[in-house]
Amino acid sequence: MTVAGVSADRPQHRGDCPVSVLVVEDDVAITTQLVRGLNLAGYETSSVATGGDALSWPASDVVLLDLGLPDIDGVEVCRQLRARSDGAIIVITARGEETDRVLALDQGADDYIIKPFGLAELLARIRAVLRRSRPQDTELLRHGDLVVDLRTGKVTVAGQRSGKGGDPPGDHGSGLGRTLVRPDEGPRRARRVTAQEARPA
Repeated sequence: MTVAGVSADRPQHRGDCPVSVLVVEDDVAITTQLVRGLNLAGYETSSVATGGDALSWPASDVVLLDLGLPDIDGVEVCRQLRARSDGAIIVITARGEETDRVLALDQGADDYIIKPFGLAELLARIRAVLRRSRPQDTELLRHGDLVVDLRTGKVTVAGQRSGKGGDPPGDHGSGLGRTLVRPDEGPRRARRVTAQEARPA
């Protein structure tokens, strides 16, 4: 893999936030080239060399994950990352058997690239998974570290999901604290209505 021919680009953003990429790779030479190429392409890039460090790292928009890590098998890292985050996971590995590809994809990977690969292809695959995995900017409300997905109702704080499912923190699906509008009041007179008040008589 080489970064030759990749020119510096403007920072990659979705909404107000730069697109973050975490490289999980224990080969220093590969990591160096990946980080350099991704930075040139405008991504906010970090790298770690172990599965343990990957699992303790803050959630990223894209994770480039090698399977042959020194401490934890990459497939297990993939499973745990998927359980805690909706970010895109692209496996980058020398394992080319069909069983390896199927296992990684079943455990949550969004794409699978076999080494060696070209940087241009990798960047194209990153763009593709971002189109599939990230909601449109118009469906996100942001305030500091707080992000609300209007499409799914998911609330995250500093990249970590808050509350259960699509309910706001402390709601737990009860409907308490949601703002409802009574038909006879109109939008100008909207007020907060408890779940008990909202139930039919």
